[in-house]
Parts: sequence; C-alpha cells; structure tokens
Amino acid sequence: MSTLPMRVPERVPDTVFPFRVPASQFFGPGAVERVGEEAQRLGARRALVITDPGVAKAGIAGRVRELLEAASIATGLYDQVEPEPSVASVERAFSAAQAGTADGGAYDLVAGVGGGSAMDTAKGVSLRSANPGPIQQYFGVELVPATGLPMIQIPTTAGTGSEITPNAIFDDTERRLKAGIVSYRLFAQVAIVDPDLTLGVPPAVTAASGLDALTHAIESYVAVKATPHTDLYALEAIRLIGANLRAAVARGSDRSARYGQMLGSFYAGISITNAGTGLCHAMAYPLGSAYHVPHGMSNALLLPAVLEYNMLADLPKFVKIAEALGEPVAGLSPREAALRGVEAVRTLSKDVGLPAGLREVGVPEEALEGFVDGALSAARLVDNNPRRPAREAVLEIYRASY
Repeated sequence: MSTLPMRVPERVPDTVFPFRVPASQFFGPGAVERVGEEAQRLGARRALVITDPGVAKAGIAGRVRELLEAASIATGLYDQVEPEPSVASVERAFSAAQAGTADGGAYDLVAGVGGGSAMDTAKGVSLRSANPGPIQQYFGVELVPATGLPMIQIPTTAGTGSEITPNAIFDDTERRLKAGIVSYRLFAQVAIVDPDLTLGVPPAVTAASGLDALTHAIESYVAVKATPHTDLYALEAIRLIGANLRAAVARGSDRSARYGQMLGSFYAGISITNAGTGLCHAMAYPLGSAYHVPHGMSNALLLPAVLEYNMLADLPKFVKIAEALGEPVAGLSPREAALRGVEAVRTLSKDVGLPAGLREVGVPEEALEGFVDGALSAARLVDNNPRRPAREAVLEIYRASY
C-alpha cells in the first residue's frame, strides 16, 4: 500500500455541485456518419433539419439528410435560419415544423446543423413543440415546463458550444436586448461533433467563433460557479484554442488545427454548461442587439477590458490563464503575470484579424452609456462574475473597449 499523502484540491467547494452534459456525445473526424444510427436509436421516423442558407449551400445539411434517409428516416429542410436569431425567427421555424413532411406526417426529431444560430433555433423549435408561445416567457433559468421534440445537434463552427449546452440565446427585438433560455430540457439527446465539417469555414467566421469559445473558457474558469470539474475542461480549452486558432484562421484546410480548435470549443461548451459565463457576455448582449454585432465578435471586442477588470478578484487563476496561453510568467509578480494573459488575449484577437475596438464596427461613442442597463439586467451573468461591477465600472469597460 502506498504511503504517499493524499492531496486535496487547492480550493474546496462548500456546496455540492452538479455536472451535466448531453447523454450521448460523438467527437472526431467522420462523426457525422453516426447521425442515421443515432436517429434510429431515438426511434425517429421523420426529421426536420434546421440550418442556415450558407450551410445549406455548402452541402452539409444535404449530406445530413442523405445519411438520415439512408437510415429510412424521412426528412424535411428548414434553411432560413437568420444570424443572431430573433424571437420572431424561431416562430417562423416552428411554423415550418408544424407543417410536417410532404406526406403529412409530423416530425418526431429535430436536427440542428450549423453554428450557434441554427442549433439555438433547433432548441427553440423543440421547446415550442411542447410549450405555448410566446417564447419570451421562458427567458431565464429552468422556466420551461415540458420537454419537446428530441434533438441531434451537429455544429459546423468551432465556437458556440451550443451542441453541448442547455442554453439558447435569442434577440428580443421588442426590448432591443438578447436574452437566454437556460433549461435542462434544451439538452440535445445527441451531440455529433465532427471537426472536418469546419474545414470550409471562412477565416473571419473562424476567428470570431474562436474568440467566442475562448471567452466561454475563460469566463467559466473564473466564474463564481466554477468547480474542479469545470476548471479541468476550461483550462484545457484555453490551451487548445491558444495553440490552434491562429493556424485554423490562416490555413483553413489544416485538419490538425481544426481538430484542436473544435475540441477546445467543445470543452468550453461543457464548462459553460456547468459553470456559466459572466460580465463579458452580459455586456455583449445589448451591444449585439442594438448594432447587430455578431456575438463572437462582441465578446472578442470586450474580453480584454473585462479580464483586466476581473483579474484582481482571482490573480492565481489569471496567472494560470496566461500560462495556458503560452506566456512566460516565471519571475513575474502575480499581477504582472495576470496582465500577460490579458495582453495574450488582445494579441490573439489582433492576429486573427478581428477589429481592435467598438468604433471599428460602427458603434458611436455616445451609445455606450445606453448599453449599461441592458448589461446589468442580465443578473444571472453579472452575479456569476468574479467581481461585482457598479454601473460606473461597466461604462468604463465599454469605454476601454472603444
């Protein structure tokens, strides 16, 4: 018997923590080939494939339909998902689902194929299949009464992690604010993650989605709700994204880089599922809704200033972020080392070609103050941030990101 002493975690949580993920997950090149078998296992006979025009044009949604039909599952296609989907766009997709197949049969499976917009729309359709509208009444945490149609989620970008999360984000155009529905009822029954599906993603989309994934990883790593489980996934996600995103943007056909970036996004999704995000996401939502800045880009523009604000709340973790991003921190003070991590994020965003500030995406400086209330209204995110911000601090972060 070993006489070595047992080691305890550096930080012992004082509460019991949950850890949830979809029941079935498949990751790796060629994983999409499993879709027919998994749909059969779920007992599906008719599946609606939900995607956007770009993914449909690329032939990926068509390939998923072929695989389903080869498994004797009838399919329909809804390919009008809009970027940053609105509440109204979910209702349009739900209407298409209600129409059923050409033979009049009702769909019994939804397959989301694409980026976060397509997968979140699939979640919205599933939700509405078992719950009355309007969908706004379910904004918040665990407010969905009934589980809807089963879902298979197949991402074609490496960023949102929506395939693995129980979250769906929609633009509430009436309030000019993006808001989230978080419910275990929105977990996919199957997540199929095939990094080869990202080989044709354009550099700009790869960059923005990559910074979105990095934001997920970092925010969940320092979150109030972080746990030993999520720390493992989040820190490895930071390392993978830091090591692979540049190559994935510069050489889109680099399968190794695409694999590493997709794995980082997947791990970050697992982490936010269980630890959540924080202030950066809260601040990104009103910005994205008001000026139609894509979510990943909104995060990228705000992340460095948010990190610099947050780092004083947990310097040891921010030092580990710097190390995971490959920064040499030996001999530095914790504060100096943490700042290296902030600069590493800023440099990564610049290297992959993202804008340096809000002014470069058409946001007028006089609009910044108007975002503050919207950001602070996302209480579940603000409360999960490692440092509690006052209004003045939020406005200063927007200004520092300008």
